[in-house]
Amino acid sequence: MRKDEVTEKIKELIQKAGAMKLGIVVVSGVLLILLSCGGLTGKVPSGTETENPVEREKTSGDDLESYQERMETKVKKILEKVEGVEDVDVMITLRASKEKVALKDTKVDSGKSEEETVLTEDENRNTSPYVVQEVEPEIEGILVVCSGGDSPALQREIIDGISALFPVESHKIKVMKSKEAK
Repeated sequence: MRKDEVTEKIKELIQKAGAMKLGIVVVSGVLLILLSCGGLTGKVPSGTETENPVEREKTSGDDLESYQERMETKVKKILEKVEGVEDVDVMITLRASKEKVALKDTKVDSGKSEEETVLTEDENRNTSPYVVQEVEPEIEGILVVCSGGDSPALQREIIDGISALFPVESHKIKVMKSKEAK
């Protein structure tokens, strides 16, 4: 076949299929090539990851501390707005770390039911559970040190306020007077 004949056949195919359909096929092909190479995902190609499992564990520990600090800061800011409360310090203790809830698939076969965790696989063929929910750590106790902390009425107000914010039993919330208070 000569070059002119090939060109004519291509023109005939374009006319038969329609320019719009052909354009969609070409664009789809280019997108598939880019996605398979990781060009549009922004992911680092496999084999060049610098993070190791030890660093991942540190990050989750940092997340726990970060959560604790954020909650302490929020409680402190809101208590500073309460009349009679000044120079507030808040300490929160956590019962457990953040919990990840994995998706479970239940299979019923001949009256027996089996529950299996749904797994995902990354580009390196590593499997991990498919996480559907992350539950924040449970707060164990809260200590508030402030000026005015010796007033029973103010203590009750602070304890009631914190109980409204967090599912913490009132006997696990302690309000104390700051020694810097006059």
